[in-house]
Order: sequence, then structure tokens, then C-alpha cells
Amino acid sequence: MFAGAALSLLAAGLGIRQWYISQPDYGIPYYANFKTDADDHWTALGGTFEVANGAMRNDSNDRGAKALTGSSHWKDYAVEGDVELLGSGSVGLLARVNEAELGENSYKGYWAGVRTGDNSLVVATFDFAYHEAAKVSMPDVVHPFRWYHVKLEVNGCMITASASGPGMREVKTSPVNDPECFRSGTIGLRSNGTGGVWRNVRVLRVGSADVQQWSAADVVSAAEPSPQKSTGRPMGEVIAVPPPQPVASLHLLSLVGSPVATVRGAVVLTRPALFVQDSTGGGVEVQTQGETPLKIGDEVEVTGEVNLERFSPVIRKAQVRQLSQAIPASPMILTANQIAAGQWDGRFIQVEGRLRTISTGKDSLIAMELDSGTQSFRAVLPAGRSRSHWQDLALESRVRLRGISVVDPRFNQAGEPFTVLVRSAEDVDVVAGPPWWRPSTLILAGLVALGLVFTLNHLYLLARHWRLQAVAEERERLAHEIHDTLAQSFAGIGFQLQAIRNRLPGGGGALEAQVEQAMQMARTSHEEARRSIATLQPVSLGQLALLPALRECAERLVKNGNLTVETYGEDCARAIPPRVKDAFFRIGQEAIANSIRHARPGTIRIGLERSRTSVSMAVEDDGEGFVATSDRAGFGLLGMRKRAESISATLVVKSAPGSGTRVEVKASVGSRFLPVRLSHARPSSRGI
Repeated sequence: MFAGAALSLLAAGLGIRQWYISQPDYGIPYYANFKTDADDHWTALGGTFEVANGAMRNDSNDRGAKALTGSSHWKDYAVEGDVELLGSGSVGLLARVNEAELGENSYKGYWAGVRTGDNSLVVATFDFAYHEAAKVSMPDVVHPFRWYHVKLEVNGCMITASASGPGMREVKTSPVNDPECFRSGTIGLRSNGTGGVWRNVRVLRVGSADVQQWSAADVVSAAEPSPQKSTGRPMGEVIAVPPPQPVASLHLLSLVGSPVATVRGAVVLTRPALFVQDSTGGGVEVQTQGETPLKIGDEVEVTGEVNLERFSPVIRKAQVRQLSQAIPASPMILTANQIAAGQWDGRFIQVEGRLRTISTGKDSLIAMELDSGTQSFRAVLPAGRSRSHWQDLALESRVRLRGISVVDPRFNQAGEPFTVLVRSAEDVDVVAGPPWWRPSTLILAGLVALGLVFTLNHLYLLARHWRLQAVAEERERLAHEIHDTLAQSFAGIGFQLQAIRNRLPGGGGALEAQVEQAMQMARTSHEEARRSIATLQPVSLGQLALLPALRECAERLVKNGNLTVETYGEDCARAIPPRVKDAFFRIGQEAIANSIRHARPGTIRIGLERSRTSVSMAVEDDGEGFVATSDRAGFGLLGMRKRAESISATLVVKSAPGSGTRVEVKASVGSRFLPVRLSHARPSSRGI
């Protein structure tokens, strides 16, 4: 009953919680906490979204890269934040997003953002296809590396957007009425064709005071354009530019001095080091003298001094010139043994391995130790969002990594053939979970199995208890029935026969003898009914000793009769299991009742003996006896045998006509009990 009530309360609590979190206003207002050590609730689809300097940053030119958060039950709200473009393209905010997948237009929802192509603020609807719903020109040219404040409001089926920037007045789009609008959904960040940065992102209820008070003053004023990286502008110290050559040919340069070389390729990694890979598949690290605002996918030309002292060449003191923006390259799918051969250093690769350890290394980087077959290697992830992601990775899982293969003492440890520099948390995929036979799983399975065994055993004992309780209640009901019917009827018959005898006229000797015989039969039947009632009544010994309980039962049955009850032996009932103790009592009770009922004894002796591994009980009388080998065993004897079988005990009945009867039962109880000695035979005699 208590378990059912607890389950009902638990189910009700879970239902109430589910109802509460499904409310449209649950979690609003929401303020994005872009901190490295904060718990990350953003799910990225494409791009390389990472937290850096209090903002979410995507250093990739992926088309339609997005990061989502919030509740799918949010309905009417305004999402706003500061956005920065890292190149030519568009960056903005999403609202009411549903069914999102990896891909440029693979989702349903609304988007508002600023775009460089036509210098405009745009509102678009996505239904697995792009539909431009509204557009308004910005007062000034939309520049990369400049902050803009964008707000997207969804209220019923009305969608509006606003944007502003430092020194730029606020512009708003005309309200868009979408008759078949999306009613609810999450929020998100989206960039297309370029990277982006987002900060101060928040979600407010429509009509709240915060929404009404929002203005362009919320934009951080330090938004003067960073050094622009327009096409053809070099970044770094100006040096003589030799003609471009393949990255793979850098190994053939002279080892004397620091030769200058020029390569062209696509950016494949920006942090913690800048790597460029050309069309031949060769990759090289580029070290500049200042910050290089590049994105993954940018086509660049690099000129600098080539250092050949390390395992792989490095271009130092490089000047970088952006040529164009392009979609990031796909990784080369390799095995760990292939990468360990050293032919793929500095290249964008994909590899799988079994996760052995994961920890925080120097510079707050996340370090993972993996192996694939007999080959071990290492992977390094940037801090940012990876910190909250790696906590969910289970050791011994098989993971797929995408990153740059390097042989560099800054990242490698002694004995490791290579290290994979992973770009973001989304470049780590769990292919298969850890095997079930790992120690933690086996321990958990053992605990579950043990709990299940205890639960089943408890249910079994509970079922037996209910069954025994039902039997006891039925026996008690039968005892009351016999008392209220047979016993009272026999008493009434005896009373009527006595009244008839008192009214007989004198001289009716034969008739009086018959009446007296009938009265004797009624008294005998009454006594039998009383004994049956005493036998059927449930008795729980509890802490009572077995011998005193049997003696009391026998004395109660022979009350006012000329019969002696004797007990002998050592009462070790305290060490006998309760189940065995109750069975012994019932067998002894039945044996005493049978002796009184059928044998007409003068003495009944009850004994209890023990050994290190067993306990035995005997009930014997000096009555008439019977043929013990007879197949016609009575109901009482069959009942005693069944009780003995229920405790795995042996029952032996010895009897012969005129020699009395001995009933002996023996059960194994182990050797852990301490006997309690009882004083020897105490005869008891009761008379009518």
C-alpha cells in the first residue's frame, strides 16, 4: 500500500514538473552566460562555435551554421543581442526554431540579421527553404568587425525586427504577418557564408518593461571597426613576396638560414594555432606577428620565413593576405596507423579511437588520450564550450574526431606519434558507448541484481505471509463456525436429554440407560468439538518456549480429565527458526489431540532434544496404539507429514496395538544455536 502511494506521488510529481516546464513562459527571461567555465546549454549544428572573451564565436565560413538553446514551448517573446560579422555574409538571431538539422536551411523558424551584400536588415522565414519576408536598408554600410544590436520579436503571427549600431540610428522592418506562422520554438544564433560573434543575448516576454525600454544605447560603444581585412590587404610585416609554391615542397628548401616562401591555401584551424592547407593536401602552421582575423574556410596567401628545424615546416613572421571566402574543406578520413606514419602532418583529418582518459591540460586545454587497436594518440580541444561537453563523455567510448594532425612538443607528450587539434566540441562525435562489461557497469549490474533478488525475496515472503494469514483466518473462521454450530448443538442436545431423563417415570430402567448413553455420546461429541476448536485456533508462539507451549496445550485439552502430561529435554526453541518452531508446535499439537481423541492414554510425554546440526521432538503416550504400517493413515497424520515436509524435516510414527504411540519429528537447524536447558520432567495431573 505504501509502495503504491509512493509511486502515485512520484508519478504526480513528474506530471506536475512536466506540465510546469511545458509552460510558454518557463525559463523567460533568459540571459546567455557566455563564460568558459559555465554550464553550456547551446547545441551547435555546423560551424565551430566556441565561447571566448564573454561571447559566442564561430570562426568558420559554413553556410547556415547555427547554435540553438531554450525551450521548444516558448511562444511570444523578443530575442536580442549584439552581433559582429567576421567577413562578408550575414549574421543574426533565430526565433521559434523547430526540427533543426545540420544544413544551411534545414529547420523551421524565423531569422533576423544584418547582411553585407546589400547593407540591409533582413527578416526571413525558414521552412526547410529560405523565404525573405522583409528587408530594410541600414543607414550606413554594414562592415565586418563592427558590432550591431539586432532584435527579433515574435508576437502571435506578427514578426518584427530592429537593428542599430554606434553612431547609427535604429531601423525597423515592417511587421510581417504570417497566417500559417510557427507558434513556438527555441532561439538560436546563425551565420551564413562567414563567421560571427554574439554577446549580450537575452530573451524577454513581449510587452515587458525591459523590451519597451530597449534602445540602441544597449550596444557597447567600443565598436569602431577593427583593422579591415579587405581583399588584397596584407597582414603582418611587408617582405619580398616570392612566387607561390605547394606546401608539400617546403621540405625541399635549403636548411641554411631561413628561406622565404609563399603558399596559397585554405584556413583549416585558427586556434590554438593557425594552419593552412592547400589543394595538394599539404598543411603548414603559420605564425604571424599580430592577431589575424581569419576564419576557417578563408582562402589566403601566406608569405614568410620557413623554419625546418622541427618535424614539420613552420612559416614564421608571416604576412597573410585574404583572397576570398570559401566553404571549409572536408577532412581526410584516415586510421590512426596511417596518421602515425607521418605523411599527414598539418592536415585536416578524421580519425576514430577508444577514449581512455580525459583531463584539463596546460593553458586550460582539454586533453584526451585515445587508442585505436595498438596505436595510441592524443587529442586537444579548446576550453570554451568543450569543458561542459567532455564531462558527458564516458570513458571507453568510441569517438570520431575531426582536426589537424600535428607532431609538436607543445601538444604532444613523450612517446605519442601525433596529436589531433580539434576545432570545437562539435568535431567530437560518439560512435559507440563504452562496453557493458566495464567495471563500473558490472558493479552497477551487480547492485541492481542484488536489489532485484532482495525485492523478489521480499515479495515471496510477503506472499507467503499473506497465504499463511489467509489460512489462519480461515481456520479461525472454521473454529467459530464449529463453536457456534456443532458445539452449541451438542450442548443443547445434552441438555434436552438430561431433561428427558429427569421426567422419565420410575421403573423405566432400559429406557433410562439408553438416554444415559445418548447423553454420554453428546458429551463426547461436545468434547471433540472443543478439541477441534482448540486445534483450529491460530497460535503464534512469538518468544514463548516450545515445551511450555505444548504442555499448556495438552493441559488445556485434558482439562478436568484423569491424564498426566510430562515434559523432558532441553528447550532450545530460541535458536530454532520461527518457521521450524511453529511447524513443531503444530505437529505436537496434532499428535497430542490424536492421542487424547483415539488412544485413551494415562500419560502423555513430550520431549525435545538437540544436537549441533538438528533438533528433534517426540510425543508419546501409553494408550491403545494402532497398526503403524497401515496404509489407511488418518487426516491428522497426513497433516503432520505435510507440515514436516514444509520444513524439510523427517516424521516417524511408531505404534502397535496395546503398546502406545510415539511420534518423532527431526529437522536440521545448523550449529549456531545455544541451547537453553529446561528442568526435567514436571508431571501434571488434572481431574474432572
